[in-house]
Formats: sequence, C-alpha cells, structure tokens
Amino acid sequence: MKKVEKKVEKRYFDQLPNINQFIKEYQFVWWIVGSFLLLAYGIKVFNVSISHDTEAMMVASRQLYNSWYSMGRFGLIFLKKVLGTYWFNPYVASFLMFATMMVNSVVWTYLLYWIGGEKKKWMKLLWIFPTFFFTSTIMAEQSGFLLQSYEVNIALLMVGIAILCLFQAFLGTSKRKWNWIAIALICSVIAFSVYQSLVPLFTAGVAICFLVLYDRMAVEMHEQMTAKFYFKTVGKFITFFLIAFVLYQVVNKAVLNFLGMETTSYIKDQIMWGTLPAKQCIKNILLHVRDSFLGKGIFYNSINGIVVILTLGYSIFRMKRKEHCYILYCIAVIYCLISPFLMSLLMGNAPTARTQLLLPFVIAFFLQYLLVKVKEQERKQFQYIYPVVVILVIFVTMNQSILTSRLYYTQYVQYKEDVRVAEKISDQIELLNLGEIPKEPIVFVGAREARKNPSCIPGNQLELIGKSFFEVSFGTEHGTWVMRNFMATLGYSYALPDGVQIAEAEQAAAEMPAWPTTGSVVMKNGIIIVKLS
Repeated sequence: MKKVEKKVEKRYFDQLPNINQFIKEYQFVWWIVGSFLLLAYGIKVFNVSISHDTEAMMVASRQLYNSWYSMGRFGLIFLKKVLGTYWFNPYVASFLMFATMMVNSVVWTYLLYWIGGEKKKWMKLLWIFPTFFFTSTIMAEQSGFLLQSYEVNIALLMVGIAILCLFQAFLGTSKRKWNWIAIALICSVIAFSVYQSLVPLFTAGVAICFLVLYDRMAVEMHEQMTAKFYFKTVGKFITFFLIAFVLYQVVNKAVLNFLGMETTSYIKDQIMWGTLPAKQCIKNILLHVRDSFLGKGIFYNSINGIVVILTLGYSIFRMKRKEHCYILYCIAVIYCLISPFLMSLLMGNAPTARTQLLLPFVIAFFLQYLLVKVKEQERKQFQYIYPVVVILVIFVTMNQSILTSRLYYTQYVQYKEDVRVAEKISDQIELLNLGEIPKEPIVFVGAREARKNPSCIPGNQLELIGKSFFEVSFGTEHGTWVMRNFMATLGYSYALPDGVQIAEAEQAAAEMPAWPTTGSVVMKNGIIIVKLS
C-alpha cells in the first residue's frame, strides 16, 4: 500500500499548476467575481466615509496602536509599517480592500482548483465560493472598518497561501518541503497576529481542503488510500497548527514584554461563562445558532440553513457507498459546520458580527461544493435541476450583494449627517467666543441617532457600520472620546476632559435642554458641555 501512496503523491502533487495560465484560462470567473464585488463595495470604494475606530486612528493613532498591541494584534501594525500605510488614508484603504478581495478570490480558487484535480467539469462554478463569501454582510461589517479592512484581507490571503504551501509540503514530491513549511509558518503567525478570528478559519480552511482531497482520491479517482495515509496527513496538519499557534503566542508575549505592556481584558470581558448563569449562556448559544441558520437579521442569510441541511443529507447519502475512511470525511464535514460557532461556545454568547467570518466562509464553500456534486451527476433529471440551481445561486448572491451595498449606503448617509451635526455643534461653540481652538475641554453628554432616509437599513438592525458617531456611547467618557475624535477628523479640535470635569459636566447637563435646542451647548466652570440627549 505504501507504493500506492507514493504513486498518488507523485502523480497528483508533483508541482503546482501555472497560476498565470490559471488566471488567463478562467478570466470569466474574475469578471463575475469583480462584478459582484463592485456591486457590493462600489459605494465604499468611490466615496469617502469613515467608520468607528477610524476616527481614533486619524487623530489618536498611538493610543489605538497600543490597544492593538495589548489585544495580540501586532501583525496589524507590522503590515501598516511594511506597506507604508501607517498614516491612514481612506482612499488608499478602500482601494486596497477591493484589490485584496480580488487577489484572495484568485488564491483560494486556485487552491481548490489544484487540490480538486483541475477538473474542467466544474471549473465554471469556481466563482461561487469567493463571491458569496466576500459579498456577505458579515464580511462587509468587517471590511467597513477601513482602518484594518485590507490588512484583514491580506491576513486571509496568507491563510490561503499557508494551506497551499502545507499541501505542497506534506503531499508533494518537492525536495524543498521545509522551505514550504517555513513559508506556511511565517504566513500563519502573521495572519493570527492580525485578527484572531482567522485562527479557527485556518482550521476550517484545512478541513475544507481535506474534503476536496478526499473526494478526489477516494471517489473521483477511485484510489483506495490507506487509513494510515489519511491519519498521517491529518496529524501533520494538526501538529503544524499547534506549532504555529504556540509560536504566535510566544512572539506576542515577546512583543508585549519589549514594549512593557500587558494583555488587555478586551476579549476576556466578552466571555459570559461565570458572569451569567450557565442556563442563560446555553440559551444564548442556541439562539445564535438558530438566528444564523434561519437568516434572522441582516447578517444572516436564510440560505444558510438550507445549505447545512443539504450538506448533512448528502453526507448521509454517501454512507451507502461504504467509502474507505468515511469517518474522517464525516468528521471534516461536522467540524466545518460547527466551526462558525466555536467563538460562541467559548463566550457563552453570540460574538459581534464582524468576527463571524467563518459562517459565510463555510456556507460559501458548501454552496459551491453541493452545486459541483449536482453537476457531476449523470442522471438525466439532474441535467434539468442544475441550471435551475445555478440561477437560484446567482439570485441569492445578487440579493446579498445588494444588501451589502445598502449597508454601505446607510453608512454613507449616516456619515454625511454626522458631518452636518458636527458643523452645527462647532458653530454653536464658536458663539461662546473661546477662540478658533478653545483651550477648554469638551464633554458630550448623551447620544443622538443619525437622521436617515427610508432606503437606509433601520438602526435596530445595525451593529456598528451605519450607526452615528454621536450614537455609539458606553458612557460619557467613552462617548466624549469618540465624538471629540470624530470632530477632530473634520478639523474641529477640542481638548479632552479629566474624570472630575466629566462628573461636573454630567451634573450640569441634568438641567440643560437636549440638542438642538438653544442652551444645549454651553460653557460652565471652564468646560464646554454639549448635551445630545
């Protein structure tokens, strides 16, 4: 059996296909992907509007970068320094976001193309995975944070490159296996240090590629690989992942020690186990799973549940074939389906939408995977089903792209409204005769929603993208920090207050009318007070 394994490795994994030829041969795929991405992200690329946290990067970058270091995201700062984007530019950030999405589409489809055996039969379906994934509103929520949007996409690209290098090292015949492993290790550590949500995405990406490999070897090519071959391959990937993750932790610790900083409690504070009753945490997890599969809210697509059911149904159907090492195939499928909820299990609560990248990633793959299986069927009835399903997938992806575009349109309207409000507040402050740049600190008390038109997504369905800078406030201190920084991005500079001044302002604001009523902007005890609500 060892000879069979050697033969398979040499026959199918001798060398990577020419990527330039791959790009040229499947140009129509990139046109489809590019068209959908342009529909979804065009308004973001061609219009300037910043989102939350971006205001801090523009006027208080040192504090923001320090917070990234403390959260274990040293890779974010590393990429910004290497790429020359340490100082934020919304035009550059938007362009690079779109460009890296396109490059990601090429690399991930190339990876699946190579592992899948370069089958001409289903190459026309390669556009489904990248298109559905990148046009998802979850990915849009993440990419809406322009201060890190293209860096996260670069990190995602590195995950794809790392997996490709590992398959070349573990299953290829190249004599430079350790070179491939070294490249994969560097890419993985950088990716993990950019955004921690990419850690489980790496494992899901490997599981997805394993499914493609399994189909190729055990089904399509009718090669009966030994259990030893499969378990050995899986063991190599697990070992590599553990080494990469531990190395990331070691490097992160070294960076923090060098800077004299400690890990923030940002992530730990989101864990509800021990804070809420266990029963409530379990309920939160189940509600998250339900909402994800039923398509509740703007961040979850109703097709998610359908894809999961069909995937499980297809896996059960394959049991009749009595395939070799089928248990590993089932484990890979199950892991892929539960991987989007690992963060939820850890936290005892639904994580923020922007961190749930795994959900559209996995659904996008299985959507393409299932359609490929329909395409491969030789029964006559499937020939009639196939075009109908393709049209439905196009329709679903189109609607998802339009929803993402609507999300960014909402942000555009909100940003314009925030600029208008900031200008009016500044005009009111000028009437206080404190000079062009007042020395007195400013305090914003309360919050205010942006006035948007009916074509915008309602505020109760939004997370952060599309919500006003004058709305998001966890208290007077936090709200003042955000609102003051936002106004500074427009050229309105004001000093920050201390704790005592914040307390005084809150007390004084109790008797003040709310914005925009006369008297909602005053100066008391050397403090500029703006009462929003």
